[in-house]
Amino acid sequence: MHKTALSLHLLILAALFTLQAWSQEAREIVEFLPGRKIFPSFTADALTHQISLSRVTDNRDWIGTVGGSVPIAQINLADAELQVSTAVSTFNRLITPPGLTVYTVDFKVDFPLDVRVSTSAFRFALGHYSCHFADDGIELLGKHSIQSIKDYIMLAASRDVPQIGGHVYRAGHWIYHNVPIRNKNWQVQLGCEAGNLSVNPLVHLYFAIDIKLKQEVSWGSTQSYQIGARLFMRGLRALRFAYTLRRGFDERGQFFDQRENASIISAFIDF
Repeated sequence: MHKTALSLHLLILAALFTLQAWSQEAREIVEFLPGRKIFPSFTADALTHQISLSRVTDNRDWIGTVGGSVPIAQINLADAELQVSTAVSTFNRLITPPGLTVYTVDFKVDFPLDVRVSTSAFRFALGHYSCHFADDGIELLGKHSIQSIKDYIMLAASRDVPQIGGHVYRAGHWIYHNVPIRNKNWQVQLGCEAGNLSVNPLVHLYFAIDIKLKQEVSWGSTQSYQIGARLFMRGLRALRFAYTLRRGFDERGQFFDQRENASIISAFIDF
C-alpha cells in the first residue's frame, strides 16, 4: 500500500514537472501583446499609424493624427518570428486662426501579418482607407464631398542595413476597391530610414525618405523627405521632432489629383 502511494506521488510530481516545462516552452513559443514590433516603421510616410501634431508652414493648416499599431500575438520559431497586429488611425486637417476648424477627416485601418527572418522582414496586410470632408470643410472650401474609399492588399519587405544605421523597404498595394477612380488599382512604395546617430544618451538623429508611385494619377508620385531627432528613447518609445519636405500628389482622397508641396514641422509620440 505504501509503495503504491509513493509511486502515485512520484507520478503526480513527474506530471507536474512535465506540465511546468511544457507551459514554459509554450510561453516562449507563443507571446501575447509582445513588447516589440518585428516590421520597421515607414517613418516618413504621411499615412503611418502614429500620434502626431504637425504645422504646415506654407499656409494656416495643421495636421493632427491619432492612432497607432499594436502587436497582438507572436509565434517564435527556430529561424523565424511571426506577428499579428492591428492598426488604426484618424488623420485630421485643421485650419487656424481665428478658431480651430476641421475640414478633412480620414480613417485608415490595417491588419498586418509580419514575418521576420534574421535581418529581413515581410508583411502581408489587409487595409482600408477612407477620406471625408467635415461639415466645416464643405462650408469653408465650397467643395462638394466625393466618396473616397480604398480597400487594399499590401505586400511589403524590409531589410536592416547596419551600414546606414537603419533599414530599407519596398511595398506593393493592390487596391481592389478604389473609389472614385476605378481600374487603376496599383501603388508602389519604397523608402528608408538612416542615421540613428546618437548625439548623447538623450538625443538620436535620423533621416528618412518615402516615395509612392500611384497608378490613379498616371504613375505620379508623392515624395516625403524627413530629418528629425528622437528624445528620451526607451526601446520603441520616444518623443520625436521632425521637419518634412513633401512634394507631389496629395494623400487625402478628396484631393487625390491635386499637388501639394509643403514644408511640415511635426511632433510625434512613438510607442
